[in-house]
Amino acid sequence: MVSQSIVNEQLTRNGVMKQELQEWEPFYSDVNKFIRPRKKSVDNSRSPSGQLDEHYSSVAPSASNTLGLTMADTLTPKSIEWFAYQIPESSPMQHLNKNIIVQQWFRALANGVFAALAQSNFYSVINEIYADFNSFATVCLNLEEARLKKAGFNGFNFRALPINAYTFEENYLGLVDTVFREYEISVRQLFQQFEDSGKIPPKYHKLLKKEPDSAVKCLSVGLPSEDIGLTKGLPFTVLDILLDEKVVVGENGFHEFPYFVGRWDKASGEKRGRGPAAIALADIKTLNELRFQELMGLQKAINPPLLSGEEGFVGTVQMVPNAIVYSRNPKDVRLMPAEMRLDLSSLKADQLEASIKDIYLVDQLKLPQRGDMTAEEVITRRGEVERLLGPTVSRFESEVLSGVLERCAGMMVRSGAVPEAPPELENLEEIDIVYTGQLSRAQKLAQVQSVQRWAQMGSEFAALDPKVLNVMNLSEWQRAAAPLMGVPPEAVKSPNDQKREEEAQAAAQEAEKQKEDLAGLGDLASKVAPLAKVAGEGGAIEGFPGAQAAGIGLG
Repeated sequence: MVSQSIVNEQLTRNGVMKQELQEWEPFYSDVNKFIRPRKKSVDNSRSPSGQLDEHYSSVAPSASNTLGLTMADTLTPKSIEWFAYQIPESSPMQHLNKNIIVQQWFRALANGVFAALAQSNFYSVINEIYADFNSFATVCLNLEEARLKKAGFNGFNFRALPINAYTFEENYLGLVDTVFREYEISVRQLFQQFEDSGKIPPKYHKLLKKEPDSAVKCLSVGLPSEDIGLTKGLPFTVLDILLDEKVVVGENGFHEFPYFVGRWDKASGEKRGRGPAAIALADIKTLNELRFQELMGLQKAINPPLLSGEEGFVGTVQMVPNAIVYSRNPKDVRLMPAEMRLDLSSLKADQLEASIKDIYLVDQLKLPQRGDMTAEEVITRRGEVERLLGPTVSRFESEVLSGVLERCAGMMVRSGAVPEAPPELENLEEIDIVYTGQLSRAQKLAQVQSVQRWAQMGSEFAALDPKVLNVMNLSEWQRAAAPLMGVPPEAVKSPNDQKREEEAQAAAQEAEKQKEDLAGLGDLASKVAPLAKVAGEGGAIEGFPGAQAAGIGLG
């Protein structure tokens, strides 16, 4: 149990980190308004519908959506298993990766996690994460077990945190290990989540009966347990604090950190990320204003204001579409046509649109919508994704996806949702994540094709020098190519099984040869017998007319 002094300390830390967040809020507000208008405004000043009213170009939201969908299709496709588990190459137990029993268990673990992710809200939440990722350049994903109050594994529950709802801190390695999240729930939800703790103040028990839907502000603090003096137990702790009462209503330990913060790119000395929006925002705001002015010009051209004569005006002159300017001489009133170069406006708008699409990689990353793409086309397209998004993808995998998959595996193993690990893995301390999605498969397929070209070249050279074939270890290459091509481990014979079968085949061939040799001797004996009879009678052997003369005899 944490003391009140620790609670006060965490509240103070949260206040300090919120000041850092406030420095970014003007940028986040612009991104929210012009790129993610469907989300609630960062400063809570506008509703999503209100933000859409100020939109005159859909290029930026569409470009952001295209980039997000491309990343989703590339990194976490729902239709194929996009990850696998193995022992880290740096581990002294790495040799067990070739053990068929270990391979089968890791495969069962990956299958179980993949199925559980599909049954959870992961794919809907991760799509929102990708869209926020290329817009705000900083995202935070929360993973906890679904609170269903039933025995066994209850499933995963993911939550994408709004950009203005959390702050975070890094450790000395630059890894996020502390997250402060402010949130608002109803009194009813408060009791659903924390009633078992027995720490909800009495006044909320009264509110539960009178106003169950009234709002309660809370602060969730996720941090290393040792930071609050908890040196025993689980390595991470999450405290849920009622902000009004400054009381801890939830205190839970975690084997893995339940928050995953990803940054698109980081500037030196900054914790928060910078992404395409930081580059494109000026063009986006200019384009939006240009489209607005263009629309106003068209309205003026179609419905121009009225222009009065020389007698003077009554009130102020209005130059907006459909305006009426009142004159003291109503006989001299005429339309005032708008003289505009809409062609120049459109040309400039087209240039801005092209610039925004280029920053968001729309043309480069948009895949053709057809199912007959060749392997070469897939490799080319995915190679383009890798080249353009390689550093970003690597950072997202290491900061978000790897942590998520490690925690998912740990949760399922501890709950007994997957078979118990084999004895060979008893002392295993960590696991490694291998990504097997479309981008990874395209990369591996390129490796396979490179070896195929090498083998073909070798076969051509073998016509000049047969010794070339001695360089090629085709058996081991087949074994190495199997995981590259997504072949399940149980479909590939282990080296020991292969050796035993080869020895059995060699023994069978040797036995067959001996059988054939014996059969050949039997045939020879049957042919020689008549000759022996002839020789015994003193006659010459046919074909050997000099045999008798030379004293050669059989018998």
